[in-house]
Amino acid sequence: MAYGVVLRPDPQTARDLIALSQSIGAAHTPLMLLGEKSPPHVSVLHVDADPGDMPAVVRSHQGRTFDVKPIGLLFAVVPPGDYYVPTGGHYFGIEVIRTPELNALHHRFLELGQPPLGLVGDDYRPHITLGMTAEQPTLPPLDRVPAATLKMTLASGPVAPFGTFPHLT
Repeated sequence: MAYGVVLRPDPQTARDLIALSQSIGAAHTPLMLLGEKSPPHVSVLHVDADPGDMPAVVRSHQGRTFDVKPIGLLFAVVPPGDYYVPTGGHYFGIEVIRTPELNALHHRFLELGQPPLGLVGDDYRPHITLGMTAEQPTLPPLDRVPAATLKMTLASGPVAPFGTFPHLT
């Protein structure tokens, strides 16, 4: 089972990110947009493990807050066969700085030894996925894209399709 440790924003920031996701992707055959069952988050690490196998270190970090610094909006084509998006599609999301604190947190969980999923170690690329569409999405008004540092709280839960987390704790 895929399980993940993530950082999630405060409720108002989450609402703003959901609205941004919808405004970019709703008219372009959405495959996944942010919403109640796909809350905004920055993944720290996804692993192939049962939640019961995750050691106490996950619980010991639960609720801690971290600074997340957005650096820009990325649009990219995802080819068919991708682990998270088997059909392929058009990704759009907010790239964030891989700060020393965020990198250390990623490595702390990576060192637990659970089989990792996705890009890890030197390839770790923290981001907030806003959505996936079948058709090319359009650029939103850039003043709607967060530019200030976001305070995000550590949470965890099972990974659902498209790398979403409908059941974070």
